[in-house]
Amino acid sequence: MLEITVAGAGTGSKNHLTPEVEEAIKNSDLIFTSSRLQKLIPYDTKYFELKNFNEAFKKISDENKRALILVSGDVGVYSLLPLVKKFFPDEKIKVLPGISSLQVICAEACELWNDAKILSGHGRELSSGKFLNAVERNRITILFCDKNISPQWACKELENFSQVEIFIGENLGSSDEKISHGSPQQFINENFSELSIVLVRNNNVYKPEKKFLRDKDFLREKNIVMTNENIRAAIISKLELNDSSIFWDIGAGSGSISISIAHENPEIEIYSIEHKLEAVNLISKNAEKFHVHNIKIIHGRAIDVIKNIPLPSHVFIGGSDGELTDILKFLQKLDNNIRIVTACVTLENFSAAYEIMKCMKNFEGVQISVTSSKSLTPELTLMSAKNPVMILSANTK
Repeated sequence: MLEITVAGAGTGSKNHLTPEVEEAIKNSDLIFTSSRLQKLIPYDTKYFELKNFNEAFKKISDENKRALILVSGDVGVYSLLPLVKKFFPDEKIKVLPGISSLQVICAEACELWNDAKILSGHGRELSSGKFLNAVERNRITILFCDKNISPQWACKELENFSQVEIFIGENLGSSDEKISHGSPQQFINENFSELSIVLVRNNNVYKPEKKFLRDKDFLREKNIVMTNENIRAAIISKLELNDSSIFWDIGAGSGSISISIAHENPEIEIYSIEHKLEAVNLISKNAEKFHVHNIKIIHGRAIDVIKNIPLPSHVFIGGSDGELTDILKFLQKLDNNIRIVTACVTLENFSAAYEIMKCMKNFEGVQISVTSSKSLTPELTLMSAKNPVMILSANTK
């Protein structure tokens, strides 16, 4: 009878192995785990190194016996459980919790972890912007590390954060376990084990005052265009962004679109593309003002620089400086499905965008006219109309 147990082995130390998991190791017919955890397996047990997941899951199905998948840490924190659930029904899976390195590092720091922001760079992509936003907006941030997203990487990213302290746990549960505590600046030039976890304690958490930014909130400069807040809200709605979006803001101007999106969603990876140096500097100032770190500002003409940055899932074209047709044709040729939104104030740009985007999927065109109140005298208020804006949206695939 097929029985699958997914169990947490803790840090890899027998001291952190629960009696329930020990019993599962003794009673299982097949055990799949990493070479690092093999020391926990009795020699007379049928052990298989967990390398190729598809092969391992096929063997479990073919053998039709009591199988144990032993994972490091706790099954509920960045483990193989979601992958196992894709291959086997829930009713065939039994889960046994373990003691995670997350719990160990929190114990060392004398901290709770119920409200911590938990991130993983262990075999996963993690941008510096996402990490820094998490640190600045949470009192406790916990980072699972690997060779690339290492404690040294975290300390370098936090070099200018004077308000934080850091705990680094290396090889937890082993004979060479080491706990380091101090400021990030102290550890920038040190090397750490790949098997590390980092806890960052922020003593000065930044909490945004409000969700939606108004025009008056932004730093402004003459001759640098900013999208009106009412139009901006419509554009962001049409973009249909999600937490995993990679967003290009082409012709970013003052950065109001990029900043607003980053302010509302610190998870999104944003590239603000602008060829005017004074606008680039203004975007940087606004990003600093609103404490957003997930914006990469790209200085240059869009058609030149977009060939060398990560592929987008979402694109807004605000200013194109005569390159609108070329930009749209370039986006059409990319392999991935891209959600495109463009705002046109001239009939020429509208015509150029319409001719290309009308053939795309989910095409929609909306014209928005904004009329706002304006004081004429202390006793009289005038409604002042602005130029209408044509917003076109579509998907490339």
